[in-house]
Amino acid sequence: MSIVGSWKLTLETPFGVQTPTLRIEADGAGGLGSHAGEVPLTDLQISGDAAEFHAKVPTPMGSFNIGFDVKASGDALSGKFKTPLGSTPLTGVRQA
Repeated sequence: MSIVGSWKLTLETPFGVQTPTLRIEADGAGGLGSHAGEVPLTDLQISGDAAEFHAKVPTPMGSFNIGFDVKASGDALSGKFKTPLGSTPLTGVRQA
């Protein structure tokens, strides 16, 4: 199954567990959303059930350009996000 679609992510961060939404479109557009709104995905590269991209994410310590490397397996998503503090695993589930 393709990675294209909407996903609810679970990320463990220094600010606690975050649950943003991820939207990936077949045309290479997409966004990462939270209670603060949605930021666009940049450098989005889709390869079948996998994707790599960046998003400039606002945090209490300022905005960070975060790298993501994710892979879909059916309705589950796994991967990692890369911050200035290192790489951390993430999970996600497809939204209807």
